Amino acid sequence: MSTAFFHRTRHIAYFAWHRLKASGLQMLACFLLVRSALITLFVPFDLWISSKLMGFYGVSAIANQELLAFFLSPAGFLLNLWFVTQLSFAFFIEQSTISILLAQHDLGKRSILDAFGLIIQRSFRVVKVVLAQSIGISLLLATLLWCGRWIYGLMLNDWDINYYISHQLGSLWMAVGLLILISLPCVLLVLRYWANWWLALPLSLFQNCSQWQLFKQARRLSQEIYPHILFGHIAWLLGRVVITAIFAATMIFTLEPILSWATSDQDRFSWIVFAGLLLLGVTLVLSFIDRFIYASCQYYVLRLQTKRLKLVNEQARFVGLKQNTQRRVLLSGVMLSLILFSMFNGYNDVRHFVQHLQTNTTGYITAHRAGGFKYPENSEAGVQYSISLGIQSTEIDVQITKDGQIVVFHDRDLGRMIGNPMIVEESTYADISLAYQKVSQTPPPLLTQLLDDYSQDIEFNIELKRYNQSLDLAFAMAQLLPNYQQAMIVSSLDTELLSSLMSSLEENRPKQLRYALIYAASVGETQLEREVDMLMVSTQWLNAWRIIEIQQREQEVLVWTINNAAAMQKLFLLGVDGIITDEPQLALDTQSKIDQMEFSERALLTLRYWLSL
Repeated sequence: MSTAFFHRTRHIAYFAWHRLKASGLQMLACFLLVRSALITLFVPFDLWISSKLMGFYGVSAIANQELLAFFLSPAGFLLNLWFVTQLSFAFFIEQSTISILLAQHDLGKRSILDAFGLIIQRSFRVVKVVLAQSIGISLLLATLLWCGRWIYGLMLNDWDINYYISHQLGSLWMAVGLLILISLPCVLLVLRYWANWWLALPLSLFQNCSQWQLFKQARRLSQEIYPHILFGHIAWLLGRVVITAIFAATMIFTLEPILSWATSDQDRFSWIVFAGLLLLGVTLVLSFIDRFIYASCQYYVLRLQTKRLKLVNEQARFVGLKQNTQRRVLLSGVMLSLILFSMFNGYNDVRHFVQHLQTNTTGYITAHRAGGFKYPENSEAGVQYSISLGIQSTEIDVQITKDGQIVVFHDRDLGRMIGNPMIVEESTYADISLAYQKVSQTPPPLLTQLLDDYSQDIEFNIELKRYNQSLDLAFAMAQLLPNYQQAMIVSSLDTELLSSLMSSLEENRPKQLRYALIYAASVGETQLEREVDMLMVSTQWLNAWRIIEIQQREQEVLVWTINNAAAMQKLFLLGVDGIITDEPQLALDTQSKIDQMEFSERALLTLRYWLSL
């Protein structure tokens, strides 16, 4: 058994190597062409489809608590289906170019134009194959989401992803384990269904037959080799992880002398651009190798099974490949335009990254809930501590009491702080102060008290909170803020509350007042997101290129809540404008450590962090 396995593995490796030597350059060129077309054409189309599907749901973007409810809706299922389909389509189209050139070798052909023309001609058939597979995967994901919500008891109207990840991660893992056990039969069924049609893609490229005949042939070709297909994919996925890790380590090692040498040159920009382009080029080559290995194994299995089972004769199997592409000059022009446009976009991306790399990477520090862990949250003592450290900003939470006072307090009730179930919005400030006095603790301060005493010494980041549908806090803040001309930030996770305040202050906004939208997970982009001065993003949902995108439209990126030195260093080097932390002293020490680094060391670490995102 083992001898037969190694013999077959060696035969596949020989087959792949022989085809790579014969048509490797043509395959690489065709792969780059298709990758260029996908980036140029499908990214704008993807954004348009996503916005239309969210429009059916009645919104232009979804974030935070609304995310789960959206994905459990019909529009959310369609968006999920679209994501799965377009990702699968992109992978299969890139793979198809290589499969066609592998098959052309059997006919003595090596034509990039014919391969590209056949892809255009058969793209609708590929879409139907991909769509059939994507429906099964999307149904599986939707089922897992429903089952997971049922197992964990999540409520749609009060579901905060970050809360559960931060505070109940152990319970989440238990729920995930239970979910896997319950849904395992369904998963195996979908995998069997997918394995049935694994060979349908190359068949759809090479043959002229109905869709039903195509799936029927693919099923008969695959039914005796299900274990080989499944375990082969597992090995392929593990191999990708190992190769990616080796690549990242090798590139860091290779780029180190380049960056060290570049720092001795005053005009280091061109050298770093070269390093960035080298990284991009090697990444594309590795991506091509990945697709080549996958396509070679799939085509080898198809060839082996069709010859062994004799379901399709040689003439029928190659009928698609024998067609010659018409309008070759026009097609050549389109191909060249796509490649040039993608090269221009790739160069711009590298240039923006290099500019980002050379900017100051030490963002400002904001103490979470006044002073972090050092003092009671949202306390005057915490604000004083932040001022003593010399940091730029302190974040506080505010909500409105029954008598219209703006109190600096985070929770809906006093239970966590002093064991009293009194609800803030249903109590007067005098009642709250009395409850604190009964347990010999200092009551939470009023916002006016902190602003009057300390707004000259530190920038306040005031987070608006409410636990009802009232907009009274926005109206009260709109009356209060014009009395202060110091630098200040007003932020909120609640888009309605923040929008209401911004509208109320439209004619009377203090010059140094900035607005910040807090968001965690999101799909799409709201108008409010573009109107605010900064975005406060959870580190769990941070995307590296998103940092550059936000900063290029002159908005700040503030990340919360970062409490360990490694994460602080990573975010500072990635170039965020600031972090919110419960450990402001640790953040100052981390900044000092970064300032002492040589540029080459800092650039290398930055690149390593970018590769890890």
